[in-house]
Amino acid sequence: MGIDEAITDLTARISTASLEAVIRVKRRSDEEASIRVYAPVEHEEAIKAATQEQTLRLLTEEGLDVQVLVYDIATSLPPEQ
Repeated sequence: MGIDEAITDLTARISTASLEAVIRVKRRSDEEASIRVYAPVEHEEAIKAATQEQTLRLLTEEGLDVQVLVYDIATSLPPEQ
C-alpha cells in the first residue's frame, strides 16, 4: 500500500466515524503524512477507535507513518486548504 492509498483509507474511516469532521491532509514525503481532523469533541473517541489500529499496522507492516490528530472543532478552527 502506498501513502495515497493509506490516506484515502484513513479519511474514509474518519468520515464514517464522524460525518461532521473537517479533514486536512499534509504529505511530508512518500512515506509520511499527517491527517488533522477537526470534529465535535464527542466524536474524538470514535475517530481514534476507527484509525488507531490501522495507523499502527501501516507503520509496522508497511513502513508508512501517517499520524491522525484530532482537534475539537469548537475551539480549533480548521485552516483553509
